[in-house]
Order: sequence, then C-alpha cells, then structure tokens
Amino acid sequence: MQVTPLKPGESSFANLFDIYKIEGCASFNDLIALYNKFRENNRGKSVLLTLDDLGQAEYTSTHAKMMHDLDDTEGYDLSALDAAAFENGEHIGYLSTPSEFFIRKQNFLKQAGNVDYTDVSDRGLTIEEAEVRLLTAINTSPMTYLDKQLLLGVVPVERGYEAICGFPNGYFSGDLNPFENYALAKRFYDKYGYELFGIGASLLGFIGSKGLGGQQIREMAADLMALYDTQEGILTKLIEIIKANNYFFIKYTETLQ
Repeated sequence: MQVTPLKPGESSFANLFDIYKIEGCASFNDLIALYNKFRENNRGKSVLLTLDDLGQAEYTSTHAKMMHDLDDTEGYDLSALDAAAFENGEHIGYLSTPSEFFIRKQNFLKQAGNVDYTDVSDRGLTIEEAEVRLLTAINTSPMTYLDKQLLLGVVPVERGYEAICGFPNGYFSGDLNPFENYALAKRFYDKYGYELFGIGASLLGFIGSKGLGGQQIREMAADLMALYDTQEGILTKLIEIIKANNYFFIKYTETLQ
C-alpha cells in the first residue's frame, strides 16, 4: 500500500488541511489499520476517507461548496491569513491555505445548525430491494466496491461528523445535502457511538469501538427504516451485518448503482 501526501492544488480537497493519496490497499483491515494509525498520530483532529467513485465525489463536493457558499469570505476578518491567500493585497477569492479553514468550518456549521435528524428522516429518501442487496454486498466485502484510489484527510475538527465540512457532499436534489449528512452522522455518533470515517459519491461509512446491544440494534434499525421510509423486513440482512461488525456503510443518495 502506498500513502503519498498531496500538495496544494493536486486535489480540490488539498488546500485547507493535510491530504494523503492511498493506492494499492489490499484489504479493508489494512485500510482501517491505516485510519486508526492516523487518528492516533493526530489527536484532536478527525480522519476522513473518501470511499466510492473519487472523481464523482470530488465533482459533487465542488458543486456543493459553491451551492451553499461554504467558501464565502464576506464578514470575516482576513488580516491574520497566510500571505499566500492574497495577490496584490487582495484576497484571491477562494480558500487556498490552511489558515482559511475556519471560514469553511464556520460557514458550514452555521447552516448545519438548522438541521436535525427529523429533517433527515422526513427527507423522503427511499431504498429499493436491489440497492439493499448491493449495500449488503458492500458491507460484506468493502474493498470490492471502494475506489482503487482513496484520499485520507486530517481535518482540524474534533468529531467525524464535523469533518464533513472538509469533504462536503450531497449535491443532487434527490440526495441528502451536506448538512443532512452532518445531522445523520451526528445522530449515529451521539446515539450509538459510531464515528463517520468515510464519505464517497454515494456512501457514508461508520465505525464503532464496540458492538451494539440488542436494544441499540433495534433502535438503529428503526432509524434506518425512518431514513429510507421502508419496513424492517427489507433491511434484515443489512441489520444483521451491522450487528456482526464494528463498521457499516449506507447510502445517502437517491439511487445506488
């Protein structure tokens, strides 16, 4: 497995915090071991991976940032920013240095504060039986479905759900938007102790330090049924996999293919 730090400009994510490119990862266990190593070496920050379809994830993230004005500098004191953020004494018009991350974070959290899990479950996201089968396969054998090239970001926030501001995704009208993804990820952390560890073009990935008890599994099943507006039976196999592992993947998009 090769882990290579990216320079600013090598990815749309590589300007505001440290980003690493991962190639040749042989197993999901190896990927999680790498994730845990970066977490251990970056206490006080969060580690977030890209998952499926990196190119599409970068495309939709870029448009999500623009749609929600997440890089808008209006109203912020720019006097302490890195000199590289300016040209001829003027701010260059987009966020390009780690010194500007606070702008992205504050813009994101201001909007995320207006969304809770009720808004997410009322969103009208649905899931077809074929998508459940695909999600079951993804959860059973993740590396078969994750991109061959992944990015790992060390985002200067304390919790995984906050790290979405570094990789904001959810652009199309039928998908959960970045703030709904934040509310969903916060719900799974606050209620079940599952941290968001990855976001892709269609998938969210969660990891916990321990398994869930029977009551928590039933409550999580109820949350997933509410999320996808479906009955328990269709999600039985997926719930069984979540029960057996300390990680799981779900979709946040209108369709999963």
